[in-house]
Amino acid sequence: MPAHPTLYLRRSVYVRLGGFDTSFRIAADYDFILRYFSQATSRSVYIPEVLYKMRLGGVSNRNLARIREKMGEDWRAIRGNKVGGVMTIVSKNFSKLGQFVERQKG
Repeated sequence: MPAHPTLYLRRSVYVRLGGFDTSFRIAADYDFILRYFSQATSRSVYIPEVLYKMRLGGVSNRNLARIREKMGEDWRAIRGNKVGGVMTIVSKNFSKLGQFVERQKG
């Protein structure tokens, strides 16, 4: 799953796929990215450089209630786009555990 701040698409792609589904309060970007990659007919290019650095935190991991809400929306996006299954959501959440570990400076 690419980081959404560095996913560059033409406006025509958003128009063709219907843009963001605003029924998602937290995971509209995730739903859109799943929709795009499950229907993509063009090729993607990986750029092996850091283009954007995000701070830790945000709406999706502010507290346990938000994490639970995000997981529910992620599950709805996964099922709605017919991409992956239980292991998809498990691996997505385990990949974020490092965000909660304080890193040593130096």
